Amino acid sequence: MKKIYIILVPVFLILSCQPQTQTHAGEQEEAEEYVEPAVITFDESQGVASTDRNFYFLFDVSGSMNEYCARERKIDGARTAIYQFLEKVPDDVNIGLLFLGVTDNQHGIREVVPLGKNNKEKFREAIDNIEPEGGTPLGNATYWGMQTLIDQYKKQLGYGEYRLIVITDGLASFPSEFREQLEELRRYPFIALYGIGLCIEGDDLLKSHSLSYTDAHDYEELGKALEATIAELEQFDPTEFEEGDYNAE
Repeated sequence: MKKIYIILVPVFLILSCQPQTQTHAGEQEEAEEYVEPAVITFDESQGVASTDRNFYFLFDVSGSMNEYCARERKIDGARTAIYQFLEKVPDDVNIGLLFLGVTDNQHGIREVVPLGKNNKEKFREAIDNIEPEGGTPLGNATYWGMQTLIDQYKKQLGYGEYRLIVITDGLASFPSEFREQLEELRRYPFIALYGIGLCIEGDDLLKSHSLSYTDAHDYEELGKALEATIAELEQFDPTEFEEGDYNAE
């Protein structure tokens, strides 16, 4: 008989040093209604315990990325910042990339680099070959990124680290859908949400739901914000649960 493990995922505090331009969701949502964490079911025959770190990026390639900011076209400045950032990404982490704002399908999103190791060159090539054109389907993108990290969490049997990084220069095309996905994301507190607003005053929805949000007014600030997304955090050890947190059959 296969062993099924069920874990009630606790909310844990993550501490890290952030640039001064960042704000933390906890400072803005102290009175926010409590959300019951999701119940995650693990099957040992379908996964392997791993402490791998996982960073999944949602990159806005909507038409407004053609506009200028800090004397440079946004998409060009963002490319340079991302190239420099990739040089600092550890080789042993899993990274993935999804574009939001594409026009070749009805959902407006496309995964261009599946989550995995040794993906930096694929990441560079994808950024190299994209040109801005569509809208800003942040709701669809958040849903995809969330599901990708949940699937990886199950594969690693609840171990490791999971971050969803959103880089956008505008507000969501469908705010209600984006809000719905952000609320759903709160049920999975092992996923740390990082928001980076490029040359905007800030998407209120993204800012209020992110563990860390940065208003990047130029590409140097964008680079620093990207570096902060992969900074070492206090490690979360699932083996430290008290007896009774796991139910096994």
